[in-house]
Amino acid sequence: MTTENIPSAGTGLSRRAVIKTAAWATPVIAVAVAAPLASASPGTARTNAFVGSNISANQSAGTASGSLTGSGGSITNVSGSWDSGKFTGVYRLRGPWSTATLTKPDGSSFVLGETISYSGTAWVVTGLNISDDDAEWFVEFEAPSITVTSDTTVLLPGAIYSGTFVPGTTGPGRPTKSNPIQAAVAFGAEHVNSGALVGSSSNFPAG
Repeated sequence: MTTENIPSAGTGLSRRAVIKTAAWATPVIAVAVAAPLASASPGTARTNAFVGSNISANQSAGTASGSLTGSGGSITNVSGSWDSGKFTGVYRLRGPWSTATLTKPDGSSFVLGETISYSGTAWVVTGLNISDDDAEWFVEFEAPSITVTSDTTVLLPGAIYSGTFVPGTTGPGRPTKSNPIQAAVAFGAEHVNSGALVGSSSNFPAG
């Protein structure tokens, strides 16, 4: 799995532009340092993202699937008591997929604007593209701020995915270590580094 920093959707770019152009595949350390709040002192808090499971792929058949259930983010190095600000989470499939689906664990579709309560957090679906249009498959969620007093883990709603890619190990269009198919997760808290997102992904082939 790889981790990286991802631009914040609060920088004036559209949400879709941020999701579409973020460098999800670049393996860098996922650390976002908290800026002090007027009402509290977050100190050196940071956000991290994690993926629930690895991709299961059959290279000769050109098929892949996996589960994003158990994915989410954490706030660590928490000091004092302060508000996290709203949470943002994103699931995205990227890389040389030919076709793909991204759904809830029961196979039903995510719905824009719906609220999904999961592991004590009420997530609202705020962005969605789960068709083959423009090779974009993503779901974005937001959840309300909480008061944090210690290191905190937040789970995103459960999800599964599957799809196809060009089979075999040679030739154009096939996934490679430098251009893998990915199941990626991004996570951010509004009051940690101005809500900047950090990411993690499961890749095939693994880097």
